[in-house]
Amino acid sequence: MVNLPTFPAYTPPVHQSDFAAARAICKRHAKSFYFASHFLPKQKRLYAYAVYAFCRLLDDAVDEAPDDASRMQRLIAFDETLDALYAGDLPKDPIEQDAALRAFATTVKECQIPKKLFQELAEGCRMDLTVTQYADWPALKNYCYHVAGVVGVIMCHVFDLHDAAAHARAIDMGNAMQITNILRDVAEDLKMGRVYLPQDDLARFGVTPATLSAGQVTPQFVAMMQFEIQRSRDLYAAGAKGLMMIPNDGSRFTAAVMSTVYGGILDAIEKQNYDVFTRRARLNGLQKLKRLIAARALTRTPSPGMAGRG
Repeated sequence: MVNLPTFPAYTPPVHQSDFAAARAICKRHAKSFYFASHFLPKQKRLYAYAVYAFCRLLDDAVDEAPDDASRMQRLIAFDETLDALYAGDLPKDPIEQDAALRAFATTVKECQIPKKLFQELAEGCRMDLTVTQYADWPALKNYCYHVAGVVGVIMCHVFDLHDAAAHARAIDMGNAMQITNILRDVAEDLKMGRVYLPQDDLARFGVTPATLSAGQVTPQFVAMMQFEIQRSRDLYAAGAKGLMMIPNDGSRFTAAVMSTVYGGILDAIEKQNYDVFTRRARLNGLQKLKRLIAARALTRTPSPGMAGRG
């Protein structure tokens, strides 16, 4: 007789409305993530919404503050909220924000997500308030980890993946996505007085502050962008080596979709001849759908590592 594997039954969260609030936040603000999340099994999808909603609430609290002093105060309040949620002291109001926080508290408990990961994410927000440029790639890499790579590790817990090697690959993937954001948002960041492109790379390729401020797509700027795009693609490739470690219950495909869709922004930058000053590189809905084929291929490419459950 063949012994078939058994899996725990899906138990709906006690408060479906809490997760519905988290889903609504995700749907409004995260087009690519929301698109990819549909391939997750239901319980993991709800957990993913809760994690995203919490991260979004953190970003909004900081970004919408009137000045840096207020932003710092809100980060202190965030630390207190995080402590309370992990201690089981939950907000009681029916408003969307409180409902999403309750969903988050359920998620971190059931997925066993360490609090320190969200503390590291908050540190990334603090860096945005105190640092306007990065000297070199190691410095930028540290920033990328705190605002994106750590989210990859958080999602590993949502995917029920606790292998350290897989976490390292998830960090690579998160860092690749953050570099993609940086390259797409050069003009937007300049308006806020920030230049995330490594200063030593700008100097090496001869891209001056005046060139950036004027929004000039010079040969030097193109060469620098090509270099940074390749760095990002190398990290996507490194991250893809961990895909086969992820459970094959839709989680693996979801991670592959995020990788291919976000990586497509790099293609969009190239197609508009590296002009990130006059328009924002993006993929439309049809372009995202076309990338599902590439995502499926990624999930079938053998790679070394421990296979995930499922």
